[in-house]
Amino acid sequence: MKRRRVIVLCVIVTLLAVVAIFALPRREPAYQGKTLSQWMREANLGVWPRESPVAADSAIGQIGTNGFPVVSELLRSHDSAIKSRFLALYYKQSLFRFPVTTQNDCHARALAACWALGAEAKPLVPEVGNALTRMDPYLRPAFENWLQSLGPDADAAVPALLVVLQDRNDPTRQTAAQTLGKISNQHTPQVLPVLRACSDDTNAMVRFWAAEALKELGQRQQTTAANMQ
Repeated sequence: MKRRRVIVLCVIVTLLAVVAIFALPRREPAYQGKTLSQWMREANLGVWPRESPVAADSAIGQIGTNGFPVVSELLRSHDSAIKSRFLALYYKQSLFRFPVTTQNDCHARALAACWALGAEAKPLVPEVGNALTRMDPYLRPAFENWLQSLGPDADAAVPALLVVLQDRNDPTRQTAAQTLGKISNQHTPQVLPVLRACSDDTNAMVRFWAAEALKELGQRQQTTAANMQ
């Protein structure tokens, strides 16, 4: 029993050392004496869209596109199986307490940055799309609301949303259907048959939002055709 405790302790110490190495400060853009990471942590509160911006939103806006590399890195964050096992051990012990940044933390901070930057963050849409299918499902709708605010400019995220919509175990499928109606553009031919197939879905909300998305896409196509005449 004592030997087992020693082994667990060694594993935890190793984990903390690895975390400390990756937590070393890196050079990144700053504003008014605070780094972008510090501002994102402050902005990561409340719900989106906000009724009114907070100071951290304005600071992130001042940093602007210079912060894209940092936000992209956060969106690419992924807790590996090994890290997840280490974290499980870490949370079970009480000898050491050290701030550990998880995948969810990274994605939440990136979300705050996207909302703070608004349409200026459109170049990050492909990175957001890549992150959608691996992020916490309960964080995903807030990202999708941001994509909806961009309209067809967020079309690059459509393939990931199709994956979400077709996963019958995903609790956020209805939001994906709604978002597809708002942002589909070049990918509309791939979107339409998936939305039509949702007419027989067992989830009433999925059926409703898929039908609404089809109406919206139909109206957009009619408007585009009329403008081309």
